[in-house]
Amino acid sequence: MRLLLQGGILGLCLCAGMAGVGQVSIGFEGPGEGPAPQEMQEDGYRIATRNAMISTAEKSGDGTDGPTEIEGAMGQRSGIAILRDAPFTFVSLDWQSERGAPEVRVEGYLGDLLVAGDRFVAAPAQPGFTRFEAGALSGQVIDRLILYPQRDGAGMGALDRVILEDAPEMPETS
Repeated sequence: MRLLLQGGILGLCLCAGMAGVGQVSIGFEGPGEGPAPQEMQEDGYRIATRNAMISTAEKSGDGTDGPTEIEGAMGQRSGIAILRDAPFTFVSLDWQSERGAPEVRVEGYLGDLLVAGDRFVAAPAQPGFTRFEAGALSGQVIDRLILYPQRDGAGMGALDRVILEDAPEMPETS
């Protein structure tokens, strides 16, 4: 009985410790339609924006991760930074074409060091969002993810469901 109880307690501790580990989906929820706030919080991450717009799913997409998504402001260079004090990894994002074949560039940083970058292009004939998995950024430990969504005469796109994951714990060195 004692071993069973100890095993149960150990199992609860392991489950509780793992509860904080896992994936989160940043869907740019909270603000209403219109200019994106310069800073917002979501799922423990800080999001900073420059020249970005929040759109409703009815206006520009199919709402893969809730009622809103984010896109660049027309004719302006836009940027979206997702930051956290604890390291994380970039898993994937959903990107869709509203017109043309728009691209979103993604850069991952650890401190001031650029770790890697990816570029995703939405197919113009593909309706709705397409999931793009991390390429060069796959498994890379970062603390800042910068996204540059294209929105100009050559292409317009909307961004939703950015999947991030806690970075694996590194063994301590002596």
